[in-house]
Amino acid sequence: MRKYAPLKQHLERRQGRPELLTFEDIEEILGAGLPASAVRHRSFWANDNEGHHSHARAWTEAGYRVAWIDREDRVVRFERTR
Repeated sequence: MRKYAPLKQHLERRQGRPELLTFEDIEEILGAGLPASAVRHRSFWANDNEGHHSHARAWTEAGYRVAWIDREDRVVRFERTR
């Protein structure tokens, strides 16, 4: 999860407030680009933190879930789960 740790930290600082981020915002937070699968596959944004989904673990461990995703407009909304 090392690559996605900055996203986890960013969401933790939100203290439960919803967050609407563009893919570019997320890349800025990460200091690196998102993989092509983030644009191509809706499943990238699934709230599945099992297995090798370190990106999903970042937001779920921060207490968030992806509530809405628009891959065409490259926008994702995170909402608090706990």
